[in-house]
Amino acid sequence: MLKRMTFPVAGVLAALLVSSPLWAQSRDPLPVPDLPGYRTLKCDFHMHTVFSDGEVWPTVRVQEAWRGGLDAIAITDHDDYHPHKGEVSDDISRPYEIARPMARQLGLLLVPAAEITKGNLHFNALFTTHPNEFKGLELAAALRKARDQGAFVFWNHPGWKETAAWFPAVAAAHADGLIQGIELTNGRTFYKEAFPWIGEKNLAILGNSDVHRLISTDYEPRQRPVTLVFAKTASLDGIREALDAKRTAAWVNGEIWGGEAWLKGLWEGAVSLESGSLEFFPRIRTAGLQFRNRSAIPFQLRLRAAPAWLRVRLGDIAPEKTSGFFVEAAKDAPAGIQNVAIEIEIANLHAEPGRNLVMKVPVTVVVAAPTAGS
Repeated sequence: MLKRMTFPVAGVLAALLVSSPLWAQSRDPLPVPDLPGYRTLKCDFHMHTVFSDGEVWPTVRVQEAWRGGLDAIAITDHDDYHPHKGEVSDDISRPYEIARPMARQLGLLLVPAAEITKGNLHFNALFTTHPNEFKGLELAAALRKARDQGAFVFWNHPGWKETAAWFPAVAAAHADGLIQGIELTNGRTFYKEAFPWIGEKNLAILGNSDVHRLISTDYEPRQRPVTLVFAKTASLDGIREALDAKRTAAWVNGEIWGGEAWLKGLWEGAVSLESGSLEFFPRIRTAGLQFRNRSAIPFQLRLRAAPAWLRVRLGDIAPEKTSGFFVEAAKDAPAGIQNVAIEIEIANLHAEPGRNLVMKVPVTVVVAAPTAGS
């Protein structure tokens, strides 16, 4: 008869449950460059669980975000909408409490938050302390309560169910200092009507998923919307300071909306010119520009200006690839060494309504003089 072996089953199971997120999953680094003096944090500040109208448990949101390369998230369940109340509590502080241990284990920053849901106007309150206090209040009272808690508040999906407009209730709340940001993108939707308000109303730009189902159900890998936060430190305090300072951008569908300084920093940190010299000869009038992209961000290049004797053909730079483009010298190109600037528009980096980021690429052009018989 074999001797029966005993194990501390409860302890083994507990260890497996704690460690499983680490050994059973892999993380996409989703590389995005830091900016001088700032850490670029990839965030999603709008998502739901079964504690309101979502379909997943809070820890699922943590695991999804970690696998997708995010640095910080906020679970923002509705204050006054609880279709699963018969199965789970309507205490909207619970998602944060449930998700926090796993977030800490995986090194993911978790912001305490809730969605203030009053009719068609919805606002996310980040850094809340008592989210259940919003329940049953009118919009203005709920937003004042959020301010009393020291929350950072942004307006969600401003064009939801109707064309985005600076509605009277929003105007009144903003005038009272109750709103600090706006979702310029929600899911795959960009609210063009809201873009001018960023500068006019001094609002932080946010772009979030508003996911209710599994993230993989709604988005392919690397396609989920992201708020880029340019923080002094990779911490909750760093996120809060950056949000208050409006150092943010929205990234979705390969396009980014943000302040010119932040877009310029992303371009310069991600892309380098592999060779800054173009050489042409009497019988060889074509050379190539090679750009190396070290980031997960694609870049759509469009020519703005170049010397008349250079024909530059630009296109898109794929993420984490080196892309080459042909440059042709005309017959009347001046012989010798010329230091020129090729002005390009990065068509998917949007600094203001109707204006994309424009950069000048310095290039040295060497044109050999014709020789006898050439």
